[in-house]
Amino acid sequence: MIKQRNTSQGFTLIELVVVIIVLGILAVVAAAKYIDLRRDAEIARVQATASALQQSLTFAHSKWQLIAGMGAMNDLPDFAGGELDMNSHGYPLGIDKNSPMGQPKNIGKGEQGCVDLWNTLQQDPASVSLSSVDNGSDFQAYRHQADTNPDGQSQCTYVLRKLGDTKGRRQADIKIIYDSVAGSASSLINN
Repeated sequence: MIKQRNTSQGFTLIELVVVIIVLGILAVVAAAKYIDLRRDAEIARVQATASALQQSLTFAHSKWQLIAGMGAMNDLPDFAGGELDMNSHGYPLGIDKNSPMGQPKNIGKGEQGCVDLWNTLQQDPASVSLSSVDNGSDFQAYRHQADTNPDGQSQCTYVLRKLGDTKGRRQADIKIIYDSVAGSASSLINN
């Protein structure tokens, strides 16, 4: 009888450990890339949202110029359901400001005014909550006095909370700021 030699051998323990280490390194690199891609996607979404808000502000301002052209105005007709109230610069202040407006420089009725503006000026907006409420919304709205305008004009800041940022409105990493005097909506991204 001829004996056949068994030449099939498995992996050695060292080879298995090396393979596991290489797979672990690849997993860490892939996870880091995934996190960066998620942040990049959210930044792109915030920039697109700010651009859409800016376009809506421009349309509202144009409508105000055609109809009124000067002075604060309640219920801009034929735009956003006819509910939008405008300041004396021709930019949105919110909805339901009452007629005549008691505070034609301030956005809305408290922080709810910023939420109302967000939902009125956009089609299918991302979820937003008040700054005092943390309910898992994509954004958190803050109404505050303009940092650069001393005459009491108010602004809205919408802080992205989806990525887990818990900082206040001034220190937040990703946010959109609406300035009711300049009529601008701009995204601010801090690295």
